[in-house]
Amino acid sequence: MSYKSLCVLLALLSGMAAHAAKAPPLRLCFEDVDQRPWSTPDGKGLNFELLKRVELLLNEQFIYSPKPWKRCLNELKLGQVDAVVGAADAIDRRAWSRIPQLPDGREDPGRALFEDAALVFLRVGGNGSWDGQELLAPGKVVIVQTGYLVAQQLREKGYIPHDTVKSAADALRMLSKGSFDVAILQGLEASKLAHEDPRFKGKVQQAELPYSTVNLYLMVGRGVYQRDPQRVEAIWQAIGSVRQTRDYRQIEEAAGVKHFH
Repeated sequence: MSYKSLCVLLALLSGMAAHAAKAPPLRLCFEDVDQRPWSTPDGKGLNFELLKRVELLLNEQFIYSPKPWKRCLNELKLGQVDAVVGAADAIDRRAWSRIPQLPDGREDPGRALFEDAALVFLRVGGNGSWDGQELLAPGKVVIVQTGYLVAQQLREKGYIPHDTVKSAADALRMLSKGSFDVAILQGLEASKLAHEDPRFKGKVQQAELPYSTVNLYLMVGRGVYQRDPQRVEAIWQAIGSVRQTRDYRQIEEAAGVKHFH
């Protein structure tokens, strides 16, 4: 489907769009470290290209604030922002947030912002390994980024996540200095650094298989959804539709995005 024909299709949602136009702008929080190609601290990247198209289609307005990821989630929980950009589904988060769901209550990946992988990085010469089934880490300690869902997943399996690092670069620096042997980091930014940054080349290596893949959503506050479910559902629907357009897929391909399924 072309972008133009999508505009025509979503114009049929004019009742929702007109409704949204009367509502105040939505306050969106996003992570203030590089997660290229999805986002950068200055508001560039694929997430913003996608949401810009959603704004145009629905006559919406989004106001963005870059903040540490843990703070974004805390402010969503407290109702200080309306939504966060690029959050994963988790049972404990559902108490205070909403993501697009299928009729049976499961998450709806067709309306996610993007899909990403949690990748395993190992210190060259260290004692860590990952074969797609078994993760070996000395002392069961694994570096992860603060506020990321993978920390909770590791704890449930008996590992000790060292989750005080903010960025992929900080985590890879700790690996390269020999402080730890294993890190699990999200996505292309970490992979690019490990392969290309002279600080890390020859000192860290990326395991062949990802630790997991995850869908990331525009996660809205529970109160925001309850006040205006039509508005939120229209935004999620537009996100899913824009992702399927030729226009947006070409932008993804140019940025080096790979689809895992």
